[in-house]
Amino acid sequence: MEKFKPEIEQEPDPKDISDEFLSMDTVEFMAFLRTQRNEPALSVIIDWKDVPTARRLKAFLEDFAALGKQKRSATIRATEEQYRQELNVFASGVKWEKV
Repeated sequence: MEKFKPEIEQEPDPKDISDEFLSMDTVEFMAFLRTQRNEPALSVIIDWKDVPTARRLKAFLEDFAALGKQKRSATIRATEEQYRQELNVFASGVKWEKV
């Protein structure tokens, strides 16, 4: 008897927009994000810069306009000392990559 094996649809790799995140100011980046609304998934991976940048990355994840429509991920590579400077950011879904 033939067994039914459902095909598991693989999620596409997220589009890396790390360079745009780092090179644009907030207004430019928000305009850029509007051009990316048809992308199924976006990803930002950066080295620790400062608290305002970490908070901006948190806002990228929490963008209500994208919730449910677009999968987003964010990672900050940081030392433990840098990580402790803004625990709220990491508690909100930004991943910490210890360096």
